[in-house]
Amino acid sequence: MTRILTVLAFSFAASGAALACPGEESTAKSEKAAGGHCDMPTATASAPLPADGTHVKLTVAGMHCGACAEKVKTALIGVDGVKGATVDATTGVAEVAYDAKKASTDKLLAAVASTKQFTATVATN
Repeated sequence: MTRILTVLAFSFAASGAALACPGEESTAKSEKAAGGHCDMPTATASAPLPADGTHVKLTVAGMHCGACAEKVKTALIGVDGVKGATVDATTGVAEVAYDAKKASTDKLLAAVASTKQFTATVATN
């Protein structure tokens, strides 16, 4: 079992794959060719949102890949009162379900800003 894991880890490292958004220095062609800054696959960090609670859509600037979306989602679900969140790096939209007695849009925006990589505004549509 250890031998298999070692071989897999070596194969993964040798392939040049990365687990986190490598930033502007990336030379990969997948997302960079499409105007992004990294070689992570574009993805959505999501799960079905609960129907109850207040729902809001946020426009998030600065996301380029699945790792970015996951970082934003983690920040949002860390806010007390948030029941669920979906984040799409392709569209730049985060949808959040929350308990308005515990959370607010200001707290959600602050959570995104706390990542120091992304900014958010309440979507107008």
